[in-house]
Amino acid sequence: MISDHMKKTILLTAILVFLCRTGFSQANRLEADLERDRVSIGNPVYLNITFYGSQNIKRMEVPEVDGLRINYVGPSTHVSIVNGKVSQSITHAYLMIPSKEGEFKLGPFSAEYEGKTYYSAPVTLSVTSGPSAGMPAGAGPVSPSYRQSSYQGSPSPAPDFSRDRIFLIMEVPKNTIYVNEIVPLTIKLYVTNMGLKDIVFPSFAHEGFSTDQWKEPEKKQESYNGRMYNVLVFRKNLSGIKEGTYVLGPASISCKAMVQKQSGRRRTTMFGRSVFDDDFFSDMFGGYEIYPLELESEPLKMDILPFPEENKPRNFEGAVGDYNMDVVVTPEKVKVGDPITLKTVISGLGNMDTVTAPKIAVTEDFKTYEPQVSRKDNKKIYEQIFIPKTDEITEIPEVTFSYFSTKDVRYKTVKRGPFPVKVQEQPETQETVKVVSMGGDEQIFYPAEKLGQDIIYIREDIGTLKKKGIYIYRSPLFRYLHLVPLVLLAVLYFFLKKKEKIRTDERYARFLKAPRHASSGIKKARMYLKKNNKELFYDTIYTTLREYLSHKLDIPKGSVSPDMVGEKLRGPVCGDDVREMIKDIFKGCEMARYTSSGVQDIDDKDILDKLRKVIDCLEKVKI
Repeated sequence: MISDHMKKTILLTAILVFLCRTGFSQANRLEADLERDRVSIGNPVYLNITFYGSQNIKRMEVPEVDGLRINYVGPSTHVSIVNGKVSQSITHAYLMIPSKEGEFKLGPFSAEYEGKTYYSAPVTLSVTSGPSAGMPAGAGPVSPSYRQSSYQGSPSPAPDFSRDRIFLIMEVPKNTIYVNEIVPLTIKLYVTNMGLKDIVFPSFAHEGFSTDQWKEPEKKQESYNGRMYNVLVFRKNLSGIKEGTYVLGPASISCKAMVQKQSGRRRTTMFGRSVFDDDFFSDMFGGYEIYPLELESEPLKMDILPFPEENKPRNFEGAVGDYNMDVVVTPEKVKVGDPITLKTVISGLGNMDTVTAPKIAVTEDFKTYEPQVSRKDNKKIYEQIFIPKTDEITEIPEVTFSYFSTKDVRYKTVKRGPFPVKVQEQPETQETVKVVSMGGDEQIFYPAEKLGQDIIYIREDIGTLKKKGIYIYRSPLFRYLHLVPLVLLAVLYFFLKKKEKIRTDERYARFLKAPRHASSGIKKARMYLKKNNKELFYDTIYTTLREYLSHKLDIPKGSVSPDMVGEKLRGPVCGDDVREMIKDIFKGCEMARYTSSGVQDIDDKDILDKLRKVIDCLEKVKI
């Protein structure tokens, strides 16, 4: 009996021999096509440029076009075997978002392969101001656009990317706010029954608003319309900066969907069933389809109201929220000319950037300085110095702070003080010395310093002078010290040359940063492994290896794959064991990140050790 393993080996050998004789059947050519040739303003559409005959073709440069925002998405490859004939191709995808209507001609595009130049026919995109045909505008989450990348012998059926499987929602707790008022913004990405990768932070139009930084995204499960979803939540704060009516959004997110391939109809062969349906070939050509997606939410209408004029305090300067104020005066007993510190702490919820120093009705009996400001979490701290000029002072004046409460929709004023202090005149037993300020308009008196009994008289005869030690300029060390500036100049010259090369040579700069970034990634992966957080562990391993190989081998990040890396490291640069370890790491990460059952079969420490060995090896060889 012939074992299953022997059957696979015999069949693979026969295929390889056949391929060596037949080669690739298709002629080399370059083609460009649009996902659709008619869209409306703001509607995304994909431009696909495909080279048939090879997968080792770099991305084509698409020139900028006025009225179109063009972003490179990434490559996808295609391999098929039909009647013993092998075909392969590579497709470079570009996402285009039109901003004005008209006819846009794109191309022709060109690609270099084996010393020849191949050209594609141009394509034309029609952009209209209204909805495109087949793309009716509707309420609710917006369905994503996508492109298909297949590795099977025949085209796979397009996956279901309907609105109930993946969509984007943008939310705010209220649609009417006041100027300077902070409102939290939430953008939720809902997905079910598919994996996502390469998710970027959302982008959205926010005219009339200022924003802060995105907070760390949150992963959770949530029910929506009676169906459970995996949800990725993005949060940040907005604040209105100008009164009026505005449209917030729509929000958009780019990502890639990982959809498991559907096995085709099984065929009977001499071995009992079709070996092309066996997992052996699924492992060879990959088990997932990758679909770049562009998701878009519905926009939100927002109204920003001005501050009401009714009952508006005179000292109101734009603070919005709900606040409290604490004031401390130290010391309470001083002498004329001694400083008194007034510390004011304003705390609460609201836009702390709009909080200004409280108002104090200071009289001419004090010399004051501008308050020093510091901020800690939701507190703003003001420290101001008061210097009494006379002993007739009995108190520090009242401190007031006014703000607009969005909770009660009215102005509020917080008052503290006045604060009693006791100021004494300088003791009469002490002589005083007048100190005049630089401006000459202020005079402050301080106690005079008493002369001590430690004054030494001036000697009229210095005695006999004797030479002590040797002259420094006659020392050999003194002569050698003259070389130090030359050495420092040489070191500075080489340092500046290297810095200039790093600034002008992007590839060299990325090459230098590669080991430092890799070391940081390994430390993070080791930390996640200790915490038994396998999801972040494998995400970090995958990201670290991909970025290191991209920087080290000068490969676009989106094009890093085991096959591309193998081509770069072919020959005496590294042994087969390094290339195999790279393949094992990518395969392990894919299994761990996109399958729930594959994690148990992977040795986490072995993956981390292979990553360290790969980086150590590549750092020791000249590439």
